[in-house]
Amino acid sequence: MTELLYMGSMNDCYIRDFDAMVVSVEDAEEKVIILDRTAFYPLGGGQPNDRGTMRWIGGSCSVVNVIKKNRIRHVVEGNLPEVGTPVIGELDWELRYAHMRMHTAQHLLSSVMWKRYNAPTVGNQIHADRSHIDFGTDDIDMDELKNVEREVNELISRSEEVRVRTLPREEIERKVETERVDLSRLPAFVKDLRTVFIGEEGEIDICPCAGTHVRNISELGSMEILKRRSKGAGKLRVEYRLS
Repeated sequence: MTELLYMGSMNDCYIRDFDAMVVSVEDAEEKVIILDRTAFYPLGGGQPNDRGTMRWIGGSCSVVNVIKKNRIRHVVEGNLPEVGTPVIGELDWELRYAHMRMHTAQHLLSSVMWKRYNAPTVGNQIHADRSHIDFGTDDIDMDELKNVEREVNELISRSEEVRVRTLPREEIERKVETERVDLSRLPAFVKDLRTVFIGEEGEIDICPCAGTHVRNISELGSMEILKRRSKGAGKLRVEYRLS
């Protein structure tokens, strides 16, 4: 399996380039490169895939999509290396960092909405410029959401650290309310969970997550809630951006 370089400590989310070896190349409907290790994040969990480049002696290509399908598949445009070729992967850092900030902000907003209104997060989609979260409620108006916005920004001003730990599933089940995070959607064979803690002991938020995040919430700047929209069936979509 491909070693996922962004899945270790929070510092690993800041890897911008890395060395790897090509283990497989496909050239059918799409050009696909599989590496022994990668820092490119694949599409999943509401977070878009990374983009960037790969280069090697005598060639280079653009990474336009990254998919986790049995293995991490780098969909590329341009030249293809041979199997066994050493390559250097380079991330589009501006795009990756925007996703890191947005994903961390999603944790904050989801936490505040849960603690204020018992509104669980039932879906989310991150983009570089703006993002949205779907909550399991539909009766929160824009005035109330502006109070939520103020609370999120007050939390950001505390400059708390973000940490990642891998813990036994049973321990996370004790720490996190099941209504806040539905662990039943994870396969039963997953026994250890990569979990994001915001605050010294997770007093701001604790949530299992495989995405990329910033080291300190001060990096988020400030959040602005842009609009709300009822999605029906007791679901509310809240759109936000960072500045």
